[in-house]
Amino acid sequence: MSKVRCAIYTRKSSDEGLEQEFNSLDAQYDSCKAYILSQKHEGWSVTRERYDDGGFSGGSMERPGLKALLADIQAGKVDVVVIYKIDRLTRSLADFARIIEVMEKHGASFVSVTQSFNTKTSMGRLMLHVLLSFAQFEREVGAERVRDKIAASKAKGMWMGGTVPLGYDAIDRKLLVNEAEARTVQAIFAAFDELGSVQETVRWSQKQGLKTKLRQRDGKQIGGTPFHYGAVRCLLSNRTYVGEVEHKSKVYPGQHERIIESEMFDRVQAILATRSTADMRQPKLVSASLLQGIIFDSHGRGMGPTHTRRNGQRFRYYVTQPKSVKEGAPAAYRVAAEPMERHCITLLGKHLAESIRSIDGPDATAALRGEDKGERRALFLEHVRKVIVGDAELTMEMADGTKLVRTIERVRHGNDAKLIVGNLAAAASPVGNQQLIILLQDAARAQALALAKPRLTLNDLATKFGRSTERFKRLIRLSYLSPNIVTSILRGTQPSQLTSRTLQHLDGLPLSWSKQEAMLLA
Repeated sequence: MSKVRCAIYTRKSSDEGLEQEFNSLDAQYDSCKAYILSQKHEGWSVTRERYDDGGFSGGSMERPGLKALLADIQAGKVDVVVIYKIDRLTRSLADFARIIEVMEKHGASFVSVTQSFNTKTSMGRLMLHVLLSFAQFEREVGAERVRDKIAASKAKGMWMGGTVPLGYDAIDRKLLVNEAEARTVQAIFAAFDELGSVQETVRWSQKQGLKTKLRQRDGKQIGGTPFHYGAVRCLLSNRTYVGEVEHKSKVYPGQHERIIESEMFDRVQAILATRSTADMRQPKLVSASLLQGIIFDSHGRGMGPTHTRRNGQRFRYYVTQPKSVKEGAPAAYRVAAEPMERHCITLLGKHLAESIRSIDGPDATAALRGEDKGERRALFLEHVRKVIVGDAELTMEMADGTKLVRTIERVRHGNDAKLIVGNLAAAASPVGNQQLIILLQDAARAQALALAKPRLTLNDLATKFGRSTERFKRLIRLSYLSPNIVTSILRGTQPSQLTSRTLQHLDGLPLSWSKQEAMLLA
C-alpha cells in the first residue's frame, strides 16, 4: 500500500483567543487529524509540519503558513492537503485557482473535512472546475472595473501609464516635457509638413541621425534606434503632442503641456488623410493585410499580400515579392495570411501584457482583439518594426529593441516553400476562447440553480434562468463535461473545431469522461 502524506492547514482571521491553551486552530487541526486517521486503511498519514495562520485574512495569499505549505507541495513533500472548510484555504476564487494550479502541477490534491469536496474523486474535480469557471468570471468583472477606472481618469485628462511617448518623461505618474526630445518631435512634424510624405520624412530623419526614445527596462537600455515608417506614422498621429488625452474614440483636454501647436497638428492630419493612399500601395489589400510593409523572409526580401479564389472563397497569403526572386536565389516563401496574423497578434498581445505593466495595458490588448482593423494595424505599426519569416523561426523585431522568436515549419511545394504556423498558439500562452468560457459559466450557473431549487420542474428552472427548456437542458448536460475538456477550454488549448456552436448543438454527449474526451479533444 502506497503511503499518502497528508498536510493539515488551519487558519483564523483574527488573533482573538489564540493565546488560549486550546484555540480554534487546535480544534481545526484535531478534526483534520481525526479524518486522516479514519483513512489509515488507505495509507494516509499526518506530516510532522504544522501549517497554521492565526490572525490572517483569507482574502490574501500573503500568509506564512500558506506559503510554507505551497513550498513543501512544490518540493514534493505533500500528497494531500486536509482542511476543515474550503474557506480556511482562501476566500478568493482567483487565489483558489492559483493554489489548485500549484497542487495539480505537483500531483497534490486537497480534502475538506466538513464539506463533500475531495479532488481525489471525479465529482470533486468536477466541482473544482466549476469553481474555476467562476474564478474566470470574477477576473473578467475585475477587468471591467479597471477599464471603467481608466475611462474616468482619462476623461479628467490624466495620463494612465503605458509607453511614455518621445518628448516626455513620466515623473510621479505625470508627463513632463523633455526639452531635447521635444525638439526632435517638432523637427519631424515640421519635416512632414514640408515634405508631405511619411516615407520621405523617415528618410530625412535617418539622414539627420534622429533616434527613437531611449528607455530603461529590467536594467537594460532599449530604443534609441533610427525611425521607421510605423514609428513616424504613429508619432504624427499622437494627440498627446497637442496636450490631449485619447480614449477609444473620445478626446479630452490633458493635464500635460503641449509640444505641437494645434494649427500644425491639424495641418499634418489633413496631409496624412489625403496622402494615405499614395503612401500605401494597393489600398484594398492593405485594409485586410495587417503585416503589409513590415513582413520579410529570412533573406531580407519583402513579402507582399496576394490572394486566390477557390469555390467562391478568398484565401489570402504573404508571398516573397517575385521581382526579388532571381535565378539561383533561394525559393520564394509563402505563408497563409490569416494564421500568420493571428499568431502575430497573440505574440504582440503577450508582449504588451508582460511589458506594459500599468493599467493602460488592457486597452492595448483589447485593441488587438477588437474588430477595428485600422486600430489594430496602427497598434502594430506602433510596436512592431519588422516580422521575419525564416525556415524554422518566426521573428518579430519590436520598436523597443526586443525580439520575439517562435518556431514554424517549412514545407516545399514545387518551386516555392509553404510555411506552416503550427504550435505558435501553445508557445505564446494562448488566451481562452471567451465564448466557450462564457458557455461554461452559463452551464455552471444552470447547475447551481438546479441544485439550489430541487423541487422546481425543468420548465420552471428554465424560466427562472431566462432560457428555453431545451437550451437549459443542454446547459445542464454541459455542466458535467470532463475536467480535462474544461481545463483545455480555460487554457485555450482545445482543438480549433471545438467551438461554442459545436458544444451547444452537440447531440448524444456521452456520460463517460473518457468518451467525451475522445469525441471532443481528438
